[in-house]
Amino acid sequence: MKSLDYQRLGNFRYAVITLVGDDGFPFSVATDFKILPDKKIVLQKPALPSKLDGKRVNVLFNHIRGLPGGGYGDRRYMLVWGTTHEDHGTLRFEPETVSEWDEKILPFDQYCAKSAPQGAKYLGKLQASVEA
Repeated sequence: MKSLDYQRLGNFRYAVITLVGDDGFPFSVATDFKILPDKKIVLQKPALPSKLDGKRVNVLFNHIRGLPGGGYGDRRYMLVWGTTHEDHGTLRFEPETVSEWDEKILPFDQYCAKSAPQGAKYLGKLQASVEA
């Protein structure tokens, strides 16, 4: 697993848990979370769905700020896949994989280009022509 940066994770205020429900459909619910000193992630257990023990879920931690004239800025997210374990009304979350983006590190246009295979091919050709 790519290393999870707990310090950066602590900069987010909310989490969204997504899983496949018992009916076979995806289900998402917002919740609060905290990071314990021993780097354990604890999610507040939502009222629904009622059974989350041992479930494989993804948890989205994200931030976006609206700009006064329209549009968005200060966009970033961490999407973490893992397993939840019920523990006295909370969910202990064991991370397994992480993907993330922060536009302060990688601007949005570059992120889009890198995310799309065609964009990656284009950037590779462009880089080769710039280096020549």
